[in-house]
Amino acid sequence: MKKSTQPAARRKPAAVAASLDPGGEPVASSQDLALLCNSVDAALFSLAVEPGQKLRLHFANHSFLAAAGLSPQQIIGRLIEQLIPEPCCTRVRKHCRQAIRTRQTVRWDETYPHPSGIKYGKISVTPVMDSKGRVTHLSGSAQDITKRRRSEMALHESEERYRRIVQTAEEGIWTIDASSRTDYVNPKMAQMMGYKAQEMIGRPISDFLDDEGKALLNTHIKNRKKGISDQFEFKYIRKDGSPLWAFVSTNPITNSQGVYVGAMALLTDTSARRAAEAAMHESNAQFRAIFEQAAVGVALIDSNTGRFLNVNQRACDIARLTRRQLMATTLLHLAHPDDLQVTHDNMEKLKSGQLQTFTVEKRHMHADGSITWINLTVSPMWKKGEPPSRHIAIMEDITERKQVEQSLARTTELLERTGEMAKIGGWELDVASKKLFWSLETCRLFEIGSKTTPSLKKAVSFYALKEQRLIRSAVRAAIDHGTAYDLELPVLTAKGRRFWARTQGFAIRENGRTVKLIGTFQDITEHKQAEQALIESEVRFRAIFEQAVVGVGLVDLTTGRFVDVNRRFSTITGRSRKELLKLKFDAVTHPDDRAKNHHLHRQLKAARSSEFQVEQRYVRPDGTVVWVNLNASLLSTMSGRPNHLLTMVEDITSRKLAEANYRRELGFNEILASHTSAIIIVLDRHGRLLHANEATLHMLGYRRKDLIGKPPPWKSDFMDPAEKARSQKRLKELLAGRNIPEHEVTLIGKDRRRHVVALSTIITKTPEGLVDRIIITGTDLTERNRLQKEILKISEQEQARIGHNLHDGVGQTMTGVATLIEALESELTGDQRQSAARIHKLIQDAIQEVRHMSHSMSPASVRNRGLGGALHLLAETIRTNHRTACTCEVDPEIKIEDSEKETHIYRIAQEASNNALRHGHPSRVKLSLQRHGPNEAVLKIEDNGSGLGRHPHAHAGIGMRVMHYRANLIDGSLTIKSKARGGVSVVCRFPCGTN
Repeated sequence: MKKSTQPAARRKPAAVAASLDPGGEPVASSQDLALLCNSVDAALFSLAVEPGQKLRLHFANHSFLAAAGLSPQQIIGRLIEQLIPEPCCTRVRKHCRQAIRTRQTVRWDETYPHPSGIKYGKISVTPVMDSKGRVTHLSGSAQDITKRRRSEMALHESEERYRRIVQTAEEGIWTIDASSRTDYVNPKMAQMMGYKAQEMIGRPISDFLDDEGKALLNTHIKNRKKGISDQFEFKYIRKDGSPLWAFVSTNPITNSQGVYVGAMALLTDTSARRAAEAAMHESNAQFRAIFEQAAVGVALIDSNTGRFLNVNQRACDIARLTRRQLMATTLLHLAHPDDLQVTHDNMEKLKSGQLQTFTVEKRHMHADGSITWINLTVSPMWKKGEPPSRHIAIMEDITERKQVEQSLARTTELLERTGEMAKIGGWELDVASKKLFWSLETCRLFEIGSKTTPSLKKAVSFYALKEQRLIRSAVRAAIDHGTAYDLELPVLTAKGRRFWARTQGFAIRENGRTVKLIGTFQDITEHKQAEQALIESEVRFRAIFEQAVVGVGLVDLTTGRFVDVNRRFSTITGRSRKELLKLKFDAVTHPDDRAKNHHLHRQLKAARSSEFQVEQRYVRPDGTVVWVNLNASLLSTMSGRPNHLLTMVEDITSRKLAEANYRRELGFNEILASHTSAIIIVLDRHGRLLHANEATLHMLGYRRKDLIGKPPPWKSDFMDPAEKARSQKRLKELLAGRNIPEHEVTLIGKDRRRHVVALSTIITKTPEGLVDRIIITGTDLTERNRLQKEILKISEQEQARIGHNLHDGVGQTMTGVATLIEALESELTGDQRQSAARIHKLIQDAIQEVRHMSHSMSPASVRNRGLGGALHLLAETIRTNHRTACTCEVDPEIKIEDSEKETHIYRIAQEASNNALRHGHPSRVKLSLQRHGPNEAVLKIEDNGSGLGRHPHAHAGIGMRVMHYRANLIDGSLTIKSKARGGVSVVCRFPCGTN
């Protein structure tokens, strides 16, 4: 209750109240004053002072009547004893008499009953005196402060509740003033620091920091003064000098004007979490180093889905994908289509137990279409009594060379894990009412509205069913016996998020009974995950180490002694693990390889390199030599200093033997190719000449350096101009996958001599299926062709002679016989005459046949009529002698000056026509000679006969071979094929310039 006094003469209300005194000199009418008082919101009243200091209510305005809930008739003119109940009336009388006695205004707070409940008011009475100085009235006002008083009481209760939470909290609470001096710590904070709370109050916060912390302190204080809240991990120094690591949640404290007056921090001791993290990092060090620093790609694969569960950086490099991209795909998705079935079958056998491990050379497909060859080794991770759920894949890039292993790049990136910042929330349970209160942070943890505290039953339902019995039992023990509890249990938030919570509860007891429970919630998911990760990491490391299909060994960098080896390493070296742990790495290395090995180790120790790869020999106890591919890389401790050497060893003895055999076979082939008389030329897929043997160089007269690496043959001087376009076309057909039959080409030597060569072509392909090399072999046919040409010429001459003899000898004799038979016929009669007529007819037919044979054997028509006329005569002969429709179309602009060339073209047309009439029995034949471009002509013979049948090569008799030979003699090409709707098309293309 507060009181204040003030001289009545200095108060304006006194003057106003005085105007109500009937004995005074009124300054305004009573009606005007009543209107004035009733127009204000304040509750005003006037008490008349009667003899004996009796107080009677003289006046009350509308606000006063409304607050009292009474009418004027009920209160005006009544004594206060009749209006105010005890003990309130005694207090009012006391304060009114004080105002009369002191002649000053008196104020006080009053509590009084009301139909709506207890109300609180602030009362003020001012004495009003007459001209003689006697107090005749008390002018007063009443202010309803019920709402404000209830708010103050609720605030006080809330402050008391939070004070108990702060005092009993298991988290440290620390506040400082504007000068960074400690002005409050709760008991838990003092306990964490090893002080009593009184020892810390008033001391600057810098007294509890080391030099590093003091350097960071100014930055944090500046941020608080800027109004910035923050969360971070910080180190403090306890009273005994030991460090205290804590997670700090800090907020600035400002006054009502927003001026910084200090800061408050909530501290959670993270020593246990940091210890768990340190233990986890230490136990993971070797596994992570082996996994991440391995010079080969290592991946962990889900056995059911084939999806990557974990990969090291080298595996990402080989796949040319980021870690996220690689872990979003599967092993089979990366496989080349041709390798997909093999990989799938092996994986199925591995999962069914038919295989213990498998190794395969396969291809990886990349997004740009390129391919990487890898040596893939896959083995299962077994758990006793269970089928394998995961597999380990070791991938080695063997693209650059499949016979010789490449050095694998060492990866240096280590996985880092960070936990989420700890969050703490408070709670309070009133035992009597079972009413639960949650702080804002607790509501956030359980993802419910900040203004919605759940019921006790609802709060318990956030725990899993099994854990609900535990928490109920703990709460019951705290209520019945005052037993505190500290539990770590899984919970489920209102939005379905699962996390591990540390829940603590403490009992507040009065008179031996528990009246309240208070406690905290803390999200410890990170701590639980660290513990689980530690267990899984140790299991995973040991499984990868022991079940790897390559030998893995750890060597002390200082002494060179083996620290640990897996089973595969023991198998490769032929020694048990126990024997190896007593030896240095020199003991298993071949004596001839030790010097190189020592040099590489010195390079590592001198920090000139962090890894190396070498192929060397190991010697087993029985003297057997084993070739191995050794990949070694440094392993560093958490301080960054290397102390061990990780060695990964693969047995490559069989590959080394294969390489030796390959080199011996290669040398034999080189000698064979150099001393053969056959032409051997090797081109790349672009036509550039890569190799030419001695026979080729001798024939053309060039030196090797004049040809090797030069542009393609169609851009060189040693190929006939007419052959260049055809050669370029054949290369395109080879690249398209078509087979090129043996063909003859003309090559020009350095001395400009022409050589006719029969060439055969084969191709080699890359592992990806692309054309790699084009191997051309051939035989110089120049001399053979010269002899064949002479034979053909002699044959033509002999045919012409025989044709002349048939025409001039046999033909003339048979003409004479026909004349005699005709004369004899005229002399005979009857049947004899008819017989003579038949003989005459047969002789005439024979004469025609002899003439046809004579003309075909001696094509005088070509010499006399030219090529065009001879072709027209050939068409006429077909129509006349063979009763077959035949058309002939000849471009008159085509002129061939070489008579021998004309003869070859005519003979091709003649042979093609005769073949069609003899074998195809057509009803129509078409001859055509047309120009095709400025430098080429085309001879075409087509018919509608029976065609070549299903096996056209079965019809390739001497006639076809002669046609091909004649086409080659005129530097042309010949194609023979069946037509789609029946018949055969013979096309001869040959060079023909303009006149």
